[in-house]
Amino acid sequence: MNIREQRIRNLFNRETGKAVIIPMDHGIQGVREGLEDPLGSFQKFAGLCPEAVLMNFGIVKLVQNIISGATDPPGIIMTTDFNHRWHSWKAPIEEKGLLGHCISADVEQAARYNVDAVKVLFDLGLNPKTQLSVFKNISELVRQCDRYDMPIMIEPLADGLFIPSEKKNHPKIIADGCRIALELGADIIKAAYPGEGPESKEQFAAICKNAPVPVVILGGAKKDSIREIFQIARDGIDAGAKGVIFGRNVWQRPTHEMERVVKGLQDIVHRNAGVQESLSKYNLPGEK
Repeated sequence: MNIREQRIRNLFNRETGKAVIIPMDHGIQGVREGLEDPLGSFQKFAGLCPEAVLMNFGIVKLVQNIISGATDPPGIIMTTDFNHRWHSWKAPIEEKGLLGHCISADVEQAARYNVDAVKVLFDLGLNPKTQLSVFKNISELVRQCDRYDMPIMIEPLADGLFIPSEKKNHPKIIADGCRIALELGADIIKAAYPGEGPESKEQFAAICKNAPVPVVILGGAKKDSIREIFQIARDGIDAGAKGVIFGRNVWQRPTHEMERVVKGLQDIVHRNAGVQESLSKYNLPGEK
């Protein structure tokens, strides 16, 4: 097993080959509800025993003492890019959507701090100039990853203004994004789950089948229903996903509820639990 394979293995449960990952890299956009205290948040998340935590370089650097003192720390994935979005900054200009994309940390830093993988966002549907810059940035990261045997997680997201809102979760667009991510060099793909119903599961199963690398499901915007969160996880795992990477749908809940949500997700991902089974076991509300 080479170094890259070992690092990927660090991110997945040794028995099930699957993962529950908690992303906390949203602070790059400013203070976020549920992440006000980054060090406290990391300690809280690590205590829930996820397979990995995703964060920006600044927090990776700050948690080194916590990690070194832990008996069984989670795997670490480091976000390497920054996306300048109009809706985050409300810039007083006419152009909207993604205004720019740049690399905020490099793979040499990830290797120096013993990170297990890096992550980059791959926005789709941008204006041609910005879309090309995203391609160039990802390609450069992939080259760096090859030099350091560092796995790269690529997250295709149909977030650009050139994709109509009603098609942003279309399975064909998600499948195309995953395929392009694979062609660019992804070792792990972070993908959106395409909607609801049995046809969505079939469509996502085709995406997982045709991707010879692990596919993990992103959580996206916060959902009111815990049942919906659990259902996406259950359907995605049934379709072949190797795990979930849920952020706002975990840490933007009251602490006592957040812990039970993570345990429910772990039961679904690792122990093949059903949605109602997990809701009942952890006394979680089914519809809110």
